[in-house]
Amino acid sequence: MSSTKIRYMKELRPAEQKWLARAVIRIMMSDDMIDEKEMEFLNKLGRVFHKNESQETVKEIASLGRQKYLPELETLRVDNPEHIIYMLNILVSSIFANEKKLDEEVKRYFLAGLKLGMTYDILTLKLAYQKERFRIKMLQREIDEDIRKLTAQWKKSE
Repeated sequence: MSSTKIRYMKELRPAEQKWLARAVIRIMMSDDMIDEKEMEFLNKLGRVFHKNESQETVKEIASLGRQKYLPELETLRVDNPEHIIYMLNILVSSIFANEKKLDEEVKRYFLAGLKLGMTYDILTLKLAYQKERFRIKMLQREIDEDIRKLTAQWKKSE
């Protein structure tokens, strides 16, 4: 088994790619729509995936985003721990893709993680870590905006 860190969707097996795309769409469809920021996240995630996957699969996944009812995810056995880590990172990141965290998204994240054979403890820790990263990202934006305002004031006073 490889311990090389997975960085791109294309490094997953085709069945893992397809399952992950479906799981992400299920999480994002928690509020019955995919908003602009979530679509941006999906596009970023899927660039390589769409180039390597058959057009039939791409159409199937795109149609999932338009459906109101999404079929249940099947259990997926993934033997490579690096693949599972990557997949969980994508799943937990999809919760925060639109900068909101809905209870239904969290529920669907847990359901997907359980389908990968993960424990509640692992899934909870991943979620807590991602939540902290998101909080820091938002604080960094605020600080950056304060810097912009301060430098704008300097320019006015010159």
